[in-house]
Amino acid sequence: MFVRYLLKTLALPPAINILVIFFALIFIRRQGLKKTVIFISIASLAVLAMPICTQYLARQLESFPALNLEELPVEEYQAIVILGAGRQRTAPEYGRDIPSLLGLERLRYGAMLHQKTGLPILISGGKWTLEETPETDFMRQILEQEFSVPVMWQERKSRTTWENAQYSRQMAVGHGIDRILLVTHAWHMPRALYSFKKAGFSVKAAPLGFKSTRDEKSDLLDYIPQAQALSASTLLLHEALGMIWYRLNND
Repeated sequence: MFVRYLLKTLALPPAINILVIFFALIFIRRQGLKKTVIFISIASLAVLAMPICTQYLARQLESFPALNLEELPVEEYQAIVILGAGRQRTAPEYGRDIPSLLGLERLRYGAMLHQKTGLPILISGGKWTLEETPETDFMRQILEQEFSVPVMWQERKSRTTWENAQYSRQMAVGHGIDRILLVTHAWHMPRALYSFKKAGFSVKAAPLGFKSTRDEKSDLLDYIPQAQALSASTLLLHEALGMIWYRLNND
């Protein structure tokens, strides 16, 4: 898993841009070609760091609308599945691992859905090493101790979105659960929904954390490179590549 994570990191901005620049400086002898490659690498990084680019990428991925609870036929669903989103390791203020900020957003929304619908909750997320605490252990603590929301089932083995779906399915089958509300970020929903449908669930998307909520109008700041926009664009590119990878390997 570490090797895959390393390769994935090197294949995405800004690491890939830096590698391309180093490659051009060391191996390309023709000055014109060298300058062109370096310019393209820097320019593409600058474009990805523009909020206008982040908005465009988000609109390509965020294809599922926010859930309308007033029109939701709650009786057609049997459970809410909340996907983990990684951890902050040994947070000094807590003295233990805690959910990432993305994970906390998912837990908060999942807790609200439970309060509105009364549906039981299944949380999904494992660990990368034998020494780690499974992600769902501290997800459960947050839900039960801070949001006062009970967790009915806890899937503790998965390390990827695909495994989230497969292991959740194994657990759900034993409880007769087929129809679920799936909670994850809007930009992650296409890959998550694809995985859970492949696993055999009937799924209703319950996305959150939309990055494409701004209108089509833009201003000068949208064209100025910003660190936050680069981080978001990299995350969105990762999702797009992940969706392509899943379809190539599982269709």
